[in-house]
Amino acid sequence: MIEPAFQDRVDWQCYGCGRLNDHGLQIKSYWHGDEIVCAWRPEPYHVGHPGRLQGGVIATIAICHGVWAATAAAHKQEGRELREPLDFTYSTTALKLDLVKPVPIDCVLTFRAKVSDMHDGRATVSCSVLVGGEEHARAETEHVRVRLSG
Repeated sequence: MIEPAFQDRVDWQCYGCGRLNDHGLQIKSYWHGDEIVCAWRPEPYHVGHPGRLQGGVIATIAICHGVWAATAAAHKQEGRELREPLDFTYSTTALKLDLVKPVPIDCVLTFRAKVSDMHDGRATVSCSVLVGGEEHARAETEHVRVRLSG
């Protein structure tokens, strides 16, 4: 049985990752070993320069994917199930994005994230953005844990 994407386990409207946002990017993140992976294909209207993905879209996905990486890792570390309603998630406090080379718009992008540090309610996530296995961008996001219920 294939596990549902993290985003499909909660009722969120987020532009980047909310399954309830029909106009959003609708990213899907999954465990793959000790990494969290997301494959996403841009639409023609995500264009920046001709034939290239707009950089802000890459940043948005890196932020949302980083939030889910931190949230999933914390749930796993605490032996908790990732499901609606979540007691907590993470909110992004910082983003560093390096656009190593132009990202074409006509391909599937793979975002591979890993939590590099987690303590005291904070998490740092490193993420590579790959096109055909080759890194085109990399991000480091910082997050703080936020309580959602009770």
